[in-house]
Amino acid sequence: MEFSTTQSWADDGLKFSELEWCSPEYQNALELRHLVLRAPLRLKLTAEELDGEHSQRHYSILDESEAVIAVVVARPKNSSLVHFRQMAVHPDHQRQGIGSKLLTQAEAELASHGFREFQLDARAEAIAFYQRHGYEVKGEPFQLVKLEHQKMVKTI
Repeated sequence: MEFSTTQSWADDGLKFSELEWCSPEYQNALELRHLVLRAPLRLKLTAEELDGEHSQRHYSILDESEAVIAVVVARPKNSSLVHFRQMAVHPDHQRQGIGSKLLTQAEAELASHGFREFQLDARAEAIAFYQRHGYEVKGEPFQLVKLEHQKMVKTI
């Protein structure tokens, strides 16, 4: 499924964008994902984790200098279900509503292409964030990359 989008928010100078796989911006997004999600755990993104990313959607928020400050990966599972993964906001920009803007815009973009079900595996400390965005806890907590995670779902 091919589609691309860009939308700017004039009020804060940030831009929502879908990144092209293997572009310089995609590489910057990988660095951000490593910084926020893997480095604190002393892990690296593996080739297995990156396998198949060419067929996934990579959404980001860019700042005024076009730097990637937030990213989320969307992996379509079928024509109506998408799995969000690897959401990260740069530490200098956390708790400013940027993650909310990214998630909301990514959901809207995917919904415009027929996706109606969203799922993700939230780290325990992020469950409340996703609940504020309409996600519901499903099943029991589980361990993933050394941390407790919880499956969460949302249907629109």
